[in-house]
Amino acid sequence: MQVTTWFIAKEDEAEAIESIVTTEEHAPEDWTYLELSLIEMELMALSAALRGTEDITDERTSEDPLIFREEDGLIIARVMESFIQALARVKDENVPGLITAWVERIDQEHHAPEELREFLAEMVKFARQAVARRSPVLSLVTF
Repeated sequence: MQVTTWFIAKEDEAEAIESIVTTEEHAPEDWTYLELSLIEMELMALSAALRGTEDITDERTSEDPLIFREEDGLIIARVMESFIQALARVKDENVPGLITAWVERIDQEHHAPEELREFLAEMVKFARQAVARRSPVLSLVTF
C-alpha cells in the first residue's frame, strides 16, 4: 500500500527524511508532518479540482524526485509550490463543491467523500502552516 507523508522541510533535508525508512536515524516527528493514504493520482485529481480542470494529468503535484530508491520502495520529492498555495487558499465555503469535483475525478471505491473531506481539511491546515513558515513541502512516498 502506498503511503504519502508530507514534511515542512527544506530540500537539503531530503536525505534525513530518507533515513526514516532506510536507517531509522530520524523519525517523522523530527519535522512537522502529515501522513495521507492517498496515491499520486488522487492528489493530481485534487489539484485538477482546485484548478477547475477535468484533466488530472495536466499538472503534477510533485517536482522531479530528489531521491528515488526502488529497492527501498521510496520517493522523496518537493511538492509543487502552486499546489501548496492553492490548498492554503481554500475557503470553508468552497469545500463542498471542491469535494464534489474531487470525487468526480477519482475512483470512489478507495475513499468516501467524508474521508476526502477530512484529508482536505488536514492538507489545507498543513499547507497554511508551510506558507506561513515560507517553507517548501517535501513528500515521502513509500510503496
